[in-house]
Amino acid sequence: MSNKIINSPIERFTRILFSKVIERLAVVVSEEHLSFSQVAALHIIDRDKTVNVNDISNKLNLSMSATSRMIDELVKKELIQRKEDQDNRRAKIISLTPAGETFMNNLSVERVKIIELSASTIADKIPLKILKIISGKLFKNNKEVNL
Repeated sequence: MSNKIINSPIERFTRILFSKVIERLAVVVSEEHLSFSQVAALHIIDRDKTVNVNDISNKLNLSMSATSRMIDELVKKELIQRKEDQDNRRAKIISLTPAGETFMNNLSVERVKIIELSASTIADKIPLKILKIISGKLFKNNKEVNL
């Protein structure tokens, strides 16, 4: 690890923000009886819309058997569904159910609330000059930079 990164304004900013987000995520995960890997899988499915077990296994660096068990649990919780792939009848396509979409939307709302509530705390802990530097990294010419 580079000390340049560890001591950078953006690192301090993201560390504070991430700690707030992860604290709240831990509560939500606990309340919903989900594992961190299950939430990560839901994020992948939400982002990509349809995936297969192999996609999730590769992206989360999990064994196929562990991924299959995790998918089975999410199906039982009615957060995702499996459908037969029309191109390959042996393969299954995984997507969010309406309940899964609602869960992910609620999680997004929670995340935004956390960021909004943390903004004043972060502003107090990080000098304005540093926030301007961070802002310059996240926005260029008033256009958001894809991270």
